[in-house]
Amino acid sequence: MRLDPSAEHDLLLRVARGEEKAFKQLVDIYWWRVYYNVLTLTKSAQTAQELTQDIFLKIWQKRELLPEVNDFVNYVYIVGKHQVLSAMRKKILETGAELPEDLAETNNLPELALDYKETWEAILKVIDSMPKKQQQVMRMSRIEGLSNNEISARTGLSLAAVKWHIVAGLNTIRVVMAARGGGG
Repeated sequence: MRLDPSAEHDLLLRVARGEEKAFKQLVDIYWWRVYYNVLTLTKSAQTAQELTQDIFLKIWQKRELLPEVNDFVNYVYIVGKHQVLSAMRKKILETGAELPEDLAETNNLPELALDYKETWEAILKVIDSMPKKQQQVMRMSRIEGLSNNEISARTGLSLAAVKWHIVAGLNTIRVVMAARGGGG
C-alpha cells in the first residue's frame, strides 16, 4: 500500500522543506518496501539494513529534489538500485573480485522488479498467516504506515502490546524470508 499521489506529494514537499517529522513518516511508510527490495538484491539482511539506511540518508541529503518527484516508489527504487550497485562496486574494488555477471548488467529492471514483487507477495503471505491481532497491527504499521500511537488508538491495544505485535511479526517475517532465501 502507498499514499495517494496528492498525500505523497504533500509529504515530499514537507520533507524538502526540512521537516524531520515528515521525513520520519516517509521512512516509516517506505522502509520495509525498500529494505525487502534491497534484500532481494543483496541476499544479506545486514547489508540490506545498512544500504536501506544509506538510501534514506541520501534521500534526506538530496531532499531539495523531492518537489520534482512524481512517483516516490519509482524514485526510491532508482536511488536504491544506484546505492546497491555503488556498494557492490566498492566491495569489488576492495576485494579485487569481479562483479557477478547477473549484477554487471544494470538493465535487468524487469527481472529485479519481478524479484521485488515476488518478495513483497511472500511477505504479505507471511503477514496473512499471522494471528488476527498481530496481522492487523502489522498491516497498519508496515502497509498503511501508521505510527504505534495511531495503531494503539485504532485498536484499543496498549502501546506495549502494539510494539510486541510488531516485534513478533517482524521476527516471523525474518525467519520465513531467511528460510525462503535458502542461503541464496
